[in-house]
Amino acid sequence: MKRTLLALLALGALLAGSVATVPVAAMTHSQAGPTVLHATLRQQAFSGVTGTATVSYDAASKMSTVKVTVKGLEPSSSHPEHIHAGRCTSNGPVLVALNTIKATAKGTGVATTRFRGSVMNKAAYINVHMGPGLALTQFTVLACGELHTGV
Repeated sequence: MKRTLLALLALGALLAGSVATVPVAAMTHSQAGPTVLHATLRQQAFSGVTGTATVSYDAASKMSTVKVTVKGLEPSSSHPEHIHAGRCTSNGPVLVALNTIKATAKGTGVATTRFRGSVMNKAAYINVHMGPGLALTQFTVLACGELHTGV
């Protein structure tokens, strides 16, 4: 019994040592740092609203960060935004509600949202919507950009 216990302890120490010596080059992308996706937000329905989005996922914390920057908004307006499943043309369900973009007096806006989970391996897109108090319906899409088309 004592010999078996010693053998198991020695095996555990050997395995722990081999794990600790994995070279950095052999790490997967998620072990080496956050995974990042970029999207270009294109105007929808001749809105004139365009922008960019960056989504990063940190596997260690299991948290995603989304930063959306847009221009061409009505000055001092507010705009809901979401990550949807599918492609811009699919009108897919909402996966994540993002923080509302508040436009400056010059019609530009930036919003950053952190959430638990990932959209990295999903076909997904970001929509920026018209917003409350503006003409048409508040759900009218002003800009859309695809994050991932699914592999």
